[in-house]
Amino acid sequence: MSRREIEPALLADILGGAYVPPAPPVDAPARLACELAGDAALVQRQYEDALQAYKAARGSSWRLRSKMGLCFYQLDQWAAAARHLEDAPRRGEAPALAMLIHSVAEQNGRTGEYDEQLDALVRTLLELPQPQPYFYELADSYLIDGELRLQHLRTGYERFPGHADLRRRYTRALWATEHRLEDLLALVHKAVDTADAAPEDLWQGAEIMQHLGEALALVRRVAAISDAAHQRALALVEADMQVRAGELDAAAGAFRNFLGTIDLDDGEAREMAMHAAKGLLQVTLEQNDPDAIEAAADSVTSVHCHYGIMALVDQNSPIDPSYFSFTVGAHTISYSPLADLTGLQERILGAIADADVRAVFRVFYGAHEGPYATISPEEASAQIIAAGRESKSPYIQHHVAWTMMESGEFEEAGRSFARFDLARAIEAPATWSTYSDDTIFDDAPFDDETVVDQFARGMIDELLAAARGSDEWLGEHLYEIGATYLRAPLLHYQLYTRHHSLLEGIVEVYRAAGETPTDTVWFDYGLACYFTNRPDEAIAAYQACLAQNPKHSAAHSNLLALLPAPARTAAVIDQAIRSFGEPAPPKSIAELSFKQAVYLLALYRACGGAEQDLVLLPFGLTEQPFAPTPELLQPLFSLIRAGLVRISRQSPAEAFTIEPSPARVTAYAPPLLHWELPPETLERIREIEEACLIKRWPAAWREQAPDLARELARHECVAYLRHLAEERGLPMTTGEKTFLMIDNALATYSVGQTYAFCWQGAKAAVDFRARKSVSALHAANTIVGSCQRSIDVARTKQWAVENYTRPSQVRRSHLSYVLHDAFLGFGDRAFTTPLAQLFAEAQPGHHAGMPC
Repeated sequence: MSRREIEPALLADILGGAYVPPAPPVDAPARLACELAGDAALVQRQYEDALQAYKAARGSSWRLRSKMGLCFYQLDQWAAAARHLEDAPRRGEAPALAMLIHSVAEQNGRTGEYDEQLDALVRTLLELPQPQPYFYELADSYLIDGELRLQHLRTGYERFPGHADLRRRYTRALWATEHRLEDLLALVHKAVDTADAAPEDLWQGAEIMQHLGEALALVRRVAAISDAAHQRALALVEADMQVRAGELDAAAGAFRNFLGTIDLDDGEAREMAMHAAKGLLQVTLEQNDPDAIEAAADSVTSVHCHYGIMALVDQNSPIDPSYFSFTVGAHTISYSPLADLTGLQERILGAIADADVRAVFRVFYGAHEGPYATISPEEASAQIIAAGRESKSPYIQHHVAWTMMESGEFEEAGRSFARFDLARAIEAPATWSTYSDDTIFDDAPFDDETVVDQFARGMIDELLAAARGSDEWLGEHLYEIGATYLRAPLLHYQLYTRHHSLLEGIVEVYRAAGETPTDTVWFDYGLACYFTNRPDEAIAAYQACLAQNPKHSAAHSNLLALLPAPARTAAVIDQAIRSFGEPAPPKSIAELSFKQAVYLLALYRACGGAEQDLVLLPFGLTEQPFAPTPELLQPLFSLIRAGLVRISRQSPAEAFTIEPSPARVTAYAPPLLHWELPPETLERIREIEEACLIKRWPAAWREQAPDLARELARHECVAYLRHLAEERGLPMTTGEKTFLMIDNALATYSVGQTYAFCWQGAKAAVDFRARKSVSALHAANTIVGSCQRSIDVARTKQWAVENYTRPSQVRRSHLSYVLHDAFLGFGDRAFTTPLAQLFAEAQPGHHAGMPC
């Protein structure tokens, strides 16, 4: 195939549906190849890809522009489509011209800016040969002259008599222009007087003949061929038809039947029920039946308020005109029900005896704003205030509250807000939060002390009265509502007495119900008592708060500010103890680490007491140290966090280091602490003792034991080195370098042999100081290096290093006795034999005391 025989398609070819794009030859120019690629994509309805290919072709021919216009049209890019198709009227191509008309219409919107252009384009389209039905549909939509529009619709109907949509359009145009009724009815009967009449025709006939007595039968025929959901909507239409026909009893029965079968929990169904309730109310008013009017009005409020307490806030007023939609055939119908309550205010309010129902209707009319409002703003406010005076229904209280605020009745506004939010909190306690009204007092004219005071008086009285008179538990809601609305403004304006009355009432409600106030309630009550000069009550409230939430820092600070010095110290200590919490102890020793087991048994054995009250006396009272260094006391706190022990409140104040500002415990002296044992811990201690005796440990302990033994050996050496330095007046600081040196020694030697290296290092430092006349600090800094050199020389030359003995100042610790005697079975060999050798001997195949 030659290049000349390969031509890109015209728009009409592609729209015809039979076009198959050829493959471009290898030597095709880029523009031709791009346009052909675009045609291939367009045939596949890949409009974005086609558009990009056409753009790459960089052409300006009508052939290319029209195809690009089609792409823009399909992509809803109306302005670009109109721009590319603007030559369609001159070219006389109907499809392109139709797309141009649609594109301009989409830009027209509601402004009417392009009405005349659309009219001209449609006239051009109608002049083209071989007209199609859509020509006349566009004429119906966009021709400005009504007579000309009707003329073309008649032409289209006569030319295409079997085209149903054209017939309906022509019928509607005849109806709108009020031509001869006989011609109109002839068209309608021709469409509906067949057994298989289309639902669209039946509906159009019902609309046209609704005043001629034949509409009801047509609506029923539509319902008979509709699904259940649309039948429900058509039932309301049928009732409206009965109203128009004056069949009020039948209409009332239809509305009542509809309300009796509806599920109000279905939001869409509830909207339909409201239309039925409004229709019923209007019918009963025309029937002038007082009891029926009362029942219908109750139906309106019941349906509307079934939404919940927020019904009158979230939903439109039932007085507003409304519509609902349903489907007839392929058409969606927007139907405006006949019922209209806008002009019936006096008759409805005068006929309702129930105060709550009447109050809701007062708010319906009072909140009726915008173009549909039928009363003045002053009368609207009067209606809402009257509603609030005659009813305490929670549904109306939000409107009543704001109207009371605007009218200066702040105490009543507080009562109304309380009723509204209390009802909301009861209805949905898990999701309750104030409905954006907690900022009432932020701006003028309500940012005023008198306004806040009066508002608070009403809200507090209403909240407390509701709680005391209710069978439901409302205590938590009282605080949520009262604190949200009132806490900040009452404290801001220093209305402390009013704040105290709120919190005191809430606490009394809790006590009367046998409930315990939350820590937040206790804190605010303590604050209220403090500001009203009730220090004892404030102290008690803060203590109650901390009993529930030991980490409540503000309560702790406020409490300390109120207490005298001795009591303040006790409170700081108590708070520190509480801050550890009381976690449940492990249920078996398998849940303990090896270190925890060793420390627990060591603590139990090292301390006296616990014979009667499970309180251990300080281990600092014994001759042996608990651990060789203070650093090894820190793991005791892991026992606290594990729930195995607790710091006893019998501990003296000297056991705690207290920072004055802010008052808190910053350090502990473990040797001075008393320790409490939970009863479960005694069971764990018995299990540990038994495991040591029968040499059966939890599996993880065997792997953990060498680490603890090495850590204890390291600190025994550090303790000895510190003693040597202190004895010689050398201010030595032990840190990472010291530990590295000791670990290096213990890798080969025993603790006793490492003592020898420490002694040599200390002696060398003293000699260096004497020889060089350096400072004690300078000399102390040489100890670790001297020790390391001695270790290296001894290891290199394989010297036999003597084991030194423990001096009386560095006694064997309780940890050492428990670890090496009770657990590992090494005894004092752990001091004179390298640990690596001892653990190697304890491996399977060696006789040793270490458990399996």
